[in-house]
Amino acid sequence: MRRGFSLVELTVVLAIMGVVTLVTLPRLRGLLDWIAVDAAARDVTTALAVARYAAVMQTATSRLVIAADTLRIDRARGDTWEAVQRWPGPLQRGVGLELSNPVVTFDPIGVGWGVSNTTVLLRRGSQTETITVSRLGRVKRW
Repeated sequence: MRRGFSLVELTVVLAIMGVVTLVTLPRLRGLLDWIAVDAAARDVTTALAVARYAAVMQTATSRLVIAADTLRIDRARGDTWEAVQRWPGPLQRGVGLELSNPVVTFDPIGVGWGVSNTTVLLRRGSQTETITVSRLGRVKRW
Protein backbone atom coordinates (compact mmCIF):
# COMPACT_ATOMS: atom_id res chain seq x y z
CA MET A 1 0.00 0.00 0.00
CA ARG A 2 1.33 3.39 -1.05
CA ARG A 3 1.05 6.55 1.13
CA GLY A 4 1.42 10.16 0.01
CA PHE A 5 1.89 11.71 -3.43
CA SER A 6 4.78 11.53 -5.83
CA LEU A 7 6.80 14.55 -6.82
CA VAL A 8 5.33 14.45 -10.36
CA GLU A 9 1.75 14.54 -9.02
CA LEU A 10 2.52 17.51 -6.77
CA THR A 11 4.18 19.37 -9.66
CA VAL A 12 1.17 18.82 -11.93
CA VAL A 13 -1.24 20.08 -9.24
CA LEU A 14 0.89 23.21 -8.65
CA ALA A 15 1.06 23.88 -12.41
CA ILE A 16 -2.73 23.60 -12.72
CA MET A 17 -3.20 25.96 -9.76
CA GLY A 18 -0.82 28.47 -11.37
CA VAL A 19 -2.73 28.44 -14.67
CA VAL A 20 -6.07 28.88 -12.89
CA THR A 21 -4.66 31.80 -10.89
CA LEU A 22 -3.32 33.51 -14.02
CA VAL A 23 -6.70 33.18 -15.74
CA THR A 24 -8.78 34.48 -12.82
CA LEU A 25 -6.52 37.33 -11.63
CA PRO A 26 -7.59 39.92 -14.27
CA ARG A 27 -11.25 39.24 -13.51
CA LEU A 28 -10.60 39.66 -9.81
CA ARG A 29 -9.02 43.07 -10.46
CA GLY A 30 -12.16 44.17 -12.32
CA LEU A 31 -14.30 42.97 -9.44
CA LEU A 32 -12.19 44.92 -6.95
CA ASP A 33 -12.56 48.07 -9.11
CA TRP A 34 -16.33 47.59 -9.22
CA ILE A 35 -16.50 47.15 -5.43
CA ALA A 36 -14.45 50.32 -4.81
CA VAL A 37 -16.48 52.45 -7.25
CA ASP A 38 -19.77 51.16 -5.85
CA ALA A 39 -18.69 51.92 -2.27
CA ALA A 40 -17.54 55.43 -3.24
CA ALA A 41 -20.87 56.06 -5.02
CA ARG A 42 -22.75 54.93 -1.92
CA ASP A 43 -20.64 57.32 0.19
CA VAL A 44 -21.44 60.27 -2.09
CA THR A 45 -25.17 59.50 -2.33
CA THR A 46 -25.35 59.04 1.45
CA ALA A 47 -23.63 62.38 2.00
CA LEU A 48 -26.09 64.05 -0.41
CA ALA A 49 -29.05 62.53 1.41
CA VAL A 50 -27.69 63.57 4.82
CA ALA A 51 -27.04 67.14 3.61
CA ARG A 52 -30.59 67.43 2.23
CA TYR A 53 -32.06 65.86 5.38
CA ALA A 54 -30.04 68.25 7.58
CA ALA A 55 -31.39 71.24 5.64
CA VAL A 56 -34.99 70.10 6.06
CA MET A 57 -34.76 68.98 9.70
CA GLN A 58 -32.86 72.05 10.89
CA THR A 59 -34.76 74.47 8.60
CA ALA A 60 -31.44 75.97 7.55
CA THR A 61 -29.51 76.09 4.32
CA SER A 62 -26.91 73.35 4.12
CA ARG A 63 -24.32 72.38 1.55
CA LEU A 64 -22.22 69.39 0.64
CA VAL A 65 -18.68 70.14 -0.49
CA ILE A 66 -17.44 67.24 -2.64
CA ALA A 67 -13.68 66.85 -3.00
CA ALA A 68 -11.48 63.89 -3.82
CA ASP A 69 -10.24 63.60 -0.24
CA THR A 70 -13.33 64.68 1.77
CA LEU A 71 -17.11 64.94 1.71
CA ARG A 72 -18.10 67.79 4.04
CA ILE A 73 -21.53 69.02 5.13
CA ASP A 74 -21.79 72.67 6.21
CA ARG A 75 -24.72 74.59 7.68
CA ALA A 76 -25.35 78.29 7.04
CA ARG A 77 -24.90 80.52 10.08
CA GLY A 78 -25.56 84.09 8.99
CA ASP A 79 -22.87 84.99 6.45
CA THR A 80 -20.60 82.03 7.27
CA TRP A 81 -20.70 78.26 6.98
CA GLU A 82 -20.29 75.97 9.98
CA ALA A 83 -18.89 72.48 9.41
CA VAL A 84 -21.38 69.84 10.59
CA GLN A 85 -20.00 66.51 9.41
CA ARG A 86 -17.08 65.16 7.39
CA TRP A 87 -16.36 61.82 5.66
CA PRO A 88 -13.35 60.57 3.74
CA GLY A 89 -13.73 61.13 0.00
CA PRO A 90 -13.52 58.72 -2.93
CA LEU A 91 -9.73 59.03 -3.07
CA GLN A 92 -9.52 56.89 0.10
CA ARG A 93 -10.83 53.97 -1.98
CA GLY A 94 -8.55 54.76 -4.93
CA VAL A 95 -11.44 56.14 -6.99
CA GLY A 96 -11.03 59.15 -9.29
CA LEU A 97 -13.54 62.00 -9.14
CA GLU A 98 -14.86 64.39 -11.81
CA LEU A 99 -17.44 67.05 -10.94
CA SER A 100 -19.55 69.58 -12.77
CA ASN A 101 -20.01 71.53 -9.50
CA PRO A 102 -18.10 70.72 -6.29
CA VAL A 103 -20.70 72.35 -4.01
CA VAL A 104 -24.32 71.18 -3.75
CA THR A 105 -26.51 73.52 -1.69
CA PHE A 106 -29.95 72.71 -0.28
CA ASP A 107 -32.45 75.26 1.03
CA PRO A 108 -34.58 74.68 4.16
CA ILE A 109 -37.24 72.78 2.19
CA GLY A 110 -34.72 70.43 0.57
CA VAL A 111 -34.62 71.99 -2.90
CA GLY A 112 -31.21 72.31 -4.50
CA TRP A 113 -29.82 75.75 -5.29
CA GLY A 114 -27.92 76.56 -8.45
CA VAL A 115 -28.43 77.03 -12.14
CA SER A 116 -28.21 73.43 -13.29
CA ASN A 117 -27.92 69.80 -12.30
CA THR A 118 -24.73 68.56 -10.68
CA THR A 119 -23.00 65.51 -12.12
CA VAL A 120 -20.47 63.42 -10.18
CA LEU A 121 -18.41 60.88 -12.14
CA LEU A 122 -16.49 58.24 -10.18
CA ARG A 123 -13.91 56.13 -12.03
CA ARG A 124 -11.43 53.37 -11.24
CA GLY A 125 -9.98 51.11 -13.91
CA SER A 126 -12.72 50.24 -16.39
CA GLN A 127 -15.52 50.83 -13.87
CA THR A 128 -17.46 54.12 -13.81
CA GLU A 129 -20.46 55.36 -11.89
CA THR A 130 -22.37 58.59 -12.58
CA ILE A 131 -24.45 60.38 -9.96
CA THR A 132 -26.76 63.24 -10.94
CA VAL A 133 -28.37 65.69 -8.52
CA SER A 134 -31.31 67.64 -9.95
CA ARG A 135 -32.27 71.18 -9.02
CA LEU A 136 -35.09 69.68 -6.98
CA GLY A 137 -32.58 67.77 -4.86
CA ARG A 138 -33.24 64.34 -6.33
CA VAL A 139 -30.29 61.97 -6.59
CA LYS A 140 -29.95 59.40 -9.37
CA ARG A 141 -27.19 56.82 -9.92
CA TRP A 142 -26.49 55.67 -13.48
